[in-house]
Amino acid sequence: MYPAVKPNLLRLFFCAFAAIVFCGMLGNSLLAADSETAPRIIFEEDSHDFGDIFRGERVSHKFTFSNQGTGDLVIENVKTSCGCTAAAPSNKTISSGAEAGIEVTFRSDVFRGNTRKTITVNSNDPDRPHYVLTIEANVLEEVVARPRQVFFEPVKQGQSVTKTVEVVPLTDLKLKIMKVRAASPAVKLRYEKKGEENAYLLEISTRERAPLGRFAGNVQVFTNARRQNVLTIPFFGEIISDVSVFPDKISYGVVKKGQETLRQVLITIHKKDVRLEKFDVEPDYFSLNLIPDTENYFHRLEIILGKDVPAGRLEGNLKIHTTSKDQPLLTIPIYGVVREG
Repeated sequence: MYPAVKPNLLRLFFCAFAAIVFCGMLGNSLLAADSETAPRIIFEEDSHDFGDIFRGERVSHKFTFSNQGTGDLVIENVKTSCGCTAAAPSNKTISSGAEAGIEVTFRSDVFRGNTRKTITVNSNDPDRPHYVLTIEANVLEEVVARPRQVFFEPVKQGQSVTKTVEVVPLTDLKLKIMKVRAASPAVKLRYEKKGEENAYLLEISTRERAPLGRFAGNVQVFTNARRQNVLTIPFFGEIISDVSVFPDKISYGVVKKGQETLRQVLITIHKKDVRLEKFDVEPDYFSLNLIPDTENYFHRLEIILGKDVPAGRLEGNLKIHTTSKDQPLLTIPIYGVVREG
């Protein structure tokens, strides 16, 4: 014999079961209703090939789409990859059956060869909320630089090193350079016609008084090319000395009296036969600790401010003596403020 089920429990079971069935039917009906009123974005084409274009040209294409759903289509935003801009439709809400367009512009200034870019249209279409469009182009060059970029090996301060770049046309253009420009204190420029050839020689030289450290920039060559009237040539390099120190100033900021404070300088030896001889620091509130490099290249010097320094403005100098003929003495200023606790 099976145990008897109480009537109240039986009624509760059937009520719960009926509620589950009803909710499922209601959910299905709501989903069906939602699908019946959902927007649907359809593009006439989702890709476009501009074909051959010249570097420097800007080309545009309009992607036309329509809302083939029953609900209002809302264009939330349009995102593009590098080199493209896209104008969303002026009316971002498109009613059922209506059409709109997205204007895409491709800027070819920094590209060459076969190039492919994407545009993502984000909308409230439940089936395709992120619609991806593509554009392609084969970017040709009217004028080129050989080499395309210039790299200087480390150049000792006081010296001038020259790199030569050939500027030539790739079409039947009778090339003429109008002017050249480089917004960098590290380099100077000179150009001339390459004999009887339809080409130019451009010299990029480091300045003798160029500041120490790494430098980088672009040379802009302005030509008579109609479609590519500016040619950009990147350059990179570093100006060095026998010995370089970083930082070139030592700041303790504001410190509390009686508090020992440490700062460091990094001393780099760029010439193998140069050695560090000795260090002097003034006033005598400081102590020094050298952490040498066994390869005599990258040394670390700790400058420790002692606890007995009086309150007030802190001013001094670190002097680094070397065996370099050009840099026998490097002086690094020290400053800060000491306050009562």
